[in-house]
Amino acid sequence: MLVYDGAQSLDVSGPLEVFALADRQAREDAPDTPPLYRLHLLARGTGPVTTASGLRLLPDLRCEDLPADTDTLLVCGGMGDALDRARADTALVGWLREVAPRVPRIASVCSGALLLAEAGLLDGRRATTHWRDLADLRRYRRVQVEPDAIYTHDGTVWTSAGITAGMDLALAMVTADHGLPLALKVAKRMVMASKRAGGQSQFSDALQVLDLPGPLARLAVWIGENLQADLDAARLAQRLHLSPRQLARRFADAFGTTPRTYVEQRRVEAAKPLLEHTSRDLKRIAADCGFASAEAMRRAFVRRLGVSPGEYRSRFGTP
Repeated sequence: MLVYDGAQSLDVSGPLEVFALADRQAREDAPDTPPLYRLHLLARGTGPVTTASGLRLLPDLRCEDLPADTDTLLVCGGMGDALDRARADTALVGWLREVAPRVPRIASVCSGALLLAEAGLLDGRRATTHWRDLADLRRYRRVQVEPDAIYTHDGTVWTSAGITAGMDLALAMVTADHGLPLALKVAKRMVMASKRAGGQSQFSDALQVLDLPGPLARLAVWIGENLQADLDAARLAQRLHLSPRQLARRFADAFGTTPRTYVEQRRVEAAKPLLEHTSRDLKRIAADCGFASAEAMRRAFVRRLGVSPGEYRSRFGTP
């Protein structure tokens, strides 16, 4: 974790606690398990770093001593003008740009995305940051800003929204590295909420499905990633090696609804931020979210929200 003076302390401690607890949980489950993560604080120098809250952190390593086998480099956000100073530090930005090709996974927490953008690491990628810094991130014209995401994952680069969203990101990394069951145990031990503050439709799909049975959790994630596909009950049932009738019972128990209704709800939720934060026309949004047509999307919005997509945009859209 890269730290600097003025860093947001929760940006640092939150994600690191997720990784540390994952390591502890795995060894409690199987005492012979080798360590899953080794955590280090990284800074330009060796002296203490003072965070925005006044906490002082003592780095383990200097930037130039980054271990060759590092597999994840996280960059925290900063408060006030701390991040501006970090972005203006040409040596630090140059080091990030130089080291990025040899680190398999790079991630930012909160406004740390702006430091990645300054180094050109978000060019051509989807990214997000704290809602107060979205306008600043949009100034980097080659970045595809996702304003309503809790976190994004585009290739080798991950970004997250404000502060505690870094914990969502870390939990998603644990899921990717070591599987959903371990991530579920970590989330439960940390009492992590499934719905996040910061926006009308900001929520973490990963956390919302963590307390479902494993196959259903994986199916829910897959649905969210494949909304443009044909998601009829027969295909969903086939993925779980169930009959459509068995799938219907599982969905009723887990989601309180039918597979068809659940898919429609997910498509409506996917369309909402596009209506709120983009000027895309309704036909394109409908296609992007898997609706058969703009009219099909209109009917779904009226059923779920009581308003048409156009009315929803006029109420909640950002000019």
